[in-house]
Amino acid sequence: MRTIFFAHDQQESPEPRKHFLELAGYVVRLFSTFGALESALVIGPAPDLLLIDSLLEGKNGFETAREISQRHPERTFPLVLCSQIYRTRPFREEALSCGAQDYLLLPMPPDEFLRRVNQAIGYFVPPKAATG
Repeated sequence: MRTIFFAHDQQESPEPRKHFLELAGYVVRLFSTFGALESALVIGPAPDLLLIDSLLEGKNGFETAREISQRHPERTFPLVLCSQIYRTRPFREEALSCGAQDYLLLPMPPDEFLRRVNQAIGYFVPPKAATG
């Protein structure tokens, strides 16, 4: 089974999206802070996808994505940011510059949400390791 690490904000319950992804066959682990997420990335097997809400407690989703991209340059999983608040094009561009493969504007229909998650996992190309 494929695993998704979902770093969610406190604005709304992550349970509906979590439940929908589980019905689609994913194992979903929830994280509400950067520290908990970073610990899971360091000690456990890598997820198949990292899904990050933009309004995390402490570090926001953009900072979290940037830091994970810097701390884990060899990562083998795609990173996707999502937001209900930051809806303009500059935020999408910021998400992509932070190392995200996609930026989801929520709410979106469940079938579109699942399609984009599947697409991120299916089309992910791991970053090239730095040579030197």
